[in-house]
Amino acid sequence: MNSVFKIKNLECAYSNGQTVLHIEDLDIPKGKLVFVLGVSGIGKSTLIETLGLMNNTIKNADECQIIFSNQETNDNIGDIWNRDNDFISQFRRKHFSFIFQNTNLMPNFTAGENMAVRMLLEGKKIEDSKERVMHFMDKLNLDRSLFDRNIYELSGGQRQRLAFVRAIASDFGVLFGDEPTGNLDKNTSHRLMSTLKEILEDLQGSGLIVSHDIPLALNFADIILLLSRRDAITDPVGRIEDKHYLVRQADHTWKNIEGQQIDAPHDFINQVLTK
Repeated sequence: MNSVFKIKNLECAYSNGQTVLHIEDLDIPKGKLVFVLGVSGIGKSTLIETLGLMNNTIKNADECQIIFSNQETNDNIGDIWNRDNDFISQFRRKHFSFIFQNTNLMPNFTAGENMAVRMLLEGKKIEDSKERVMHFMDKLNLDRSLFDRNIYELSGGQRQRLAFVRAIASDFGVLFGDEPTGNLDKNTSHRLMSTLKEILEDLQGSGLIVSHDIPLALNFADIILLLSRRDAITDPVGRIEDKHYLVRQADHTWKNIEGQQIDAPHDFINQVLTK
């Protein structure tokens, strides 16, 4: 199996030093849309922050391995974190793209400039980026007239879709999303995920999406990673256990990593996340 990330013995922690996430052995295949589900505070965002070089939470850098692979590179994320900020920023911009529930749009840019910002950073002119941006605006039911509007003139839902266009308008190896549909209705969320699936297929890219939306994950994910705790009191660390590593098969059935079919995946996921 070709993996975009191969993770061995990863422990994550913040400033207080307490481990919040521990992943012993996990391969994330290339070219798949992967949803990460779990209760609040269990380490979902921590995982994508670390893999996406947004926040260095690696507690045991000398003992863990996080290999990121694509057609051009085969790098240990832990080693990348040891480089200077300019190198990290360039590496992140070249290989990764991001979308968050908090859109982080730039108020001094127009909507079009915000959507094209990655291409502008690559040296392209706004005129050369406009048609590609508008192609995705059409897919997400964003009126083309919004391109030249100011950010403060747009609704929350429009801003969310705008941020999504920004994330997919330029090439990437991995798209990371942290609750990217959290403020959107069901139909718009499905439109976004359908578009993302198309983009991943075109680019042969990978997507890693943090979400609380079980039905959305079951509709669109190729793989669902379930973060759970062995015991909320004695062992509160978020983990991904082998038996909770779900793979969606071609016939739309769900199986765990051991190949056992899960007949009621929604109920199973609820049980894992609420135990």
